Amino acid sequence: MAETRSRKAYREAQQHAETEAESRDARRRQVERDYAKQTRTHPTTGRFDDVTYKKVNSLKKKLNWAIGIVIGLLVIVAGVLFGL
Repeated sequence: MAETRSRKAYREAQQHAETEAESRDARRRQVERDYAKQTRTHPTTGRFDDVTYKKVNSLKKKLNWAIGIVIGLLVIVAGVLFGL
C-alpha cells in the first residue's frame, strides 16, 4: 500500500537528498583535484608544451599574414571593379 506523506515532509526529504548530493559532488571534485595534482608528470605553461607553443605561434603569424594578404587583394579587386 502506498505510503502517504505530507507535502512538507516530501519537500524536506527532497531538500535533504539534494544537499547530500551536493556535498558528495563537492567531495568528489576535491578528490579528483588532489589526484590530478599527485599524478601530474611535469608542470606545463598553459595548455601546450614548449615545442607545441612555438608551432602554434608560427601558425598564428602565418595565418595573420594570409588574412592580411587576402584583405589587400580584395581591396585591389574592389578598386578595379568599381573604378575607385
